[in-house]
Amino acid sequence: MRIITASAALFAATLATAATPIDGWYSSVFAGYAYLPDNVSNSFSGLVRNNTIYQSGYDVGGSFGYKGSPLRYEGELTYVNAELKKFNVNGVRQVGVRGYNNVILGMANVFYDFPGIVYDVQPFLGIGIGYAWINAQLNSSGPTSPTRFTASNSAFAYQAAGGLTYNFAENYALNIGYRYVATERVDDLGKIFQAHLANVGVIYRFDEARYK
Repeated sequence: MRIITASAALFAATLATAATPIDGWYSSVFAGYAYLPDNVSNSFSGLVRNNTIYQSGYDVGGSFGYKGSPLRYEGELTYVNAELKKFNVNGVRQVGVRGYNNVILGMANVFYDFPGIVYDVQPFLGIGIGYAWINAQLNSSGPTSPTRFTASNSAFAYQAAGGLTYNFAENYALNIGYRYVATERVDDLGKIFQAHLANVGVIYRFDEARYK
């Protein structure tokens, strides 16, 4: 009986320790997979470049914010990169392709943290607005003649996000999430920039946690 009572007490203490913190300053770092859809439709000097296909890319970034349950407010900086795989010039698939598309995102975000679904696991949804600095390079060696294209633009950006946060310790948490990022039309690219991001991150809370 004493063993059962002690085990129950330990389990209850574990749940209390793993309870969801309600507010405080925090920072996070994250990284993951990036998928970039076709984002170029450029016409210059009689050459129309389009139908870009990118290899699987990556993103890495960090954020700093304040959590006041159920809302979180944060500033975020993210770098996204994907290497070029294919593109067309005047409807002709190019060979000897080299290039990339990368972006630096500076975002201001607001998140809503839902009540924990399994003790210390919280779903979240969020939106953000900010600015994107976009660079693209599309080069090929043929099939008829070499082509070169480089673009660098900035544009208004916005995003929507969702995921799960696992509050496994007083000052630390893990999260997994998905983000859709897009911009207004980018002049040199001729289209909007879009990215689908799947991330894993680590959160550090600076303050002593105050629990529900």
